Amino acid sequence: MTEEQRQKIKMLRYQGLGYKKVADEVGLSRDSVRGYCLRNGLGGSGIELVAEYQDVMQDEFLHILCLNCGSEIKQNEVGRKKKYCSLSCKYKWEKIHRRSYTLTCEYCGKGFKSLGVNGRKFCSQDCYQKNRFWREEDAAEVAKKILEFKKVNRLPKWLKDLLLAGKEE
Repeated sequence: MTEEQRQKIKMLRYQGLGYKKVADEVGLSRDSVRGYCLRNGLGGSGIELVAEYQDVMQDEFLHILCLNCGSEIKQNEVGRKKKYCSLSCKYKWEKIHRRSYTLTCEYCGKGFKSLGVNGRKFCSQDCYQKNRFWREEDAAEVAKKILEFKKVNRLPKWLKDLLLAGKEE
């Protein structure tokens, strides 16, 4: 096994790939890759490895190899260090490794997951439209429930704030 193969195995394992996929990429047998990984602390599930060694991956490979394809990157003397060899590699990496955010809908109050976007306010287009274009019938229904001391299920955030502001005074 060459030093280049060892580096590529490390990089691919830190990306979350399994032994078989790494072996196919590097051109070695699955057992050779597995043995190397177990001897060098790269064993176990690839997904767990990504979370556990995120800092190691960034420190060790950030300025040497492309995070997506593993090819060597030539750095410029000035400016920020490159992580990818090309824009297409960057787009492929970001598509596979999207961040997931857990947010709360401002209209219905339900929790939802947003992939890649942290600033979303609504869980669906329906909640957005109901919040944006609130009708008089909705207001009459809410007022009736409030007067009867019943639970109001869906209330826009601006109306909640308005009702709670009246309580504080």
